[in-house]
Amino acid sequence: MSAQDHRRIVRASRGDVTAFGQLVREHSGLVRGISVQILGREEAQDACQEVWVRVWRHLGDFRGDSSFTTWLRTITVNTCLSLHKKASRREEYAFGGGVPDLVEPSGGDADPEASAIGSERRDEISVYLRQVREEHRAALILRYLEGLSYAEIAEVLDVPSGTARGWASRGRAAMLVALS
Repeated sequence: MSAQDHRRIVRASRGDVTAFGQLVREHSGLVRGISVQILGREEAQDACQEVWVRVWRHLGDFRGDSSFTTWLRTITVNTCLSLHKKASRREEYAFGGGVPDLVEPSGGDADPEASAIGSERRDEISVYLRQVREEHRAALILRYLEGLSYAEIAEVLDVPSGTARGWASRGRAAMLVALS
C-alpha cells in the first residue's frame, strides 16, 4: 500500500470526507470492473455505491493485515455476490431469472469485422459464464480478469488457497466444456 493511501485511509477513518473521496476516485475503477464482471452493467452502479457505503462504514475496521486493494476487492466481491443472490431470488420469484453481461472493453480504432466477431464471442462467453456457480465465477473473474494469484483470491473470498484454486479450476473447466 502506498504511503499516500495509508494517510488517506487514516484520515478517512477519522471522518475526513475529502480523503475518502480521494480513495474513491483512485480505486473506483477496480470496484467498477469487478462489479460489472459479476453483475453486469445495469446492476453494477448500485453495487458500486453499496461497496463504497460499506467501505465508509467499516474503514475503521481496516487493520492493514492485507493491502487496501485486497480488502476492497473482498468487500466488492462479497457485496456483488450478496446483491446477486438477492436479485436472483426476486427474479426467480417474479420472472424466472435473469443474468448479467460481461464487460465490453471501450472501443477504439479496431477493425470493425474483428470488433463484431469479438463482440459475438464476448456475448457467447457471457452466456456460459452466467451458468457457472457464483463462487466459481468469482474465482474465475479474480484469476483471469483481475490477474490475482490463488493466495490473493483465497484472501478475497475468505477461503483456503486450495479451495480458491479448485473453484477457479472447476469454473474454467465448466467454461471450456460449454465453449467447445
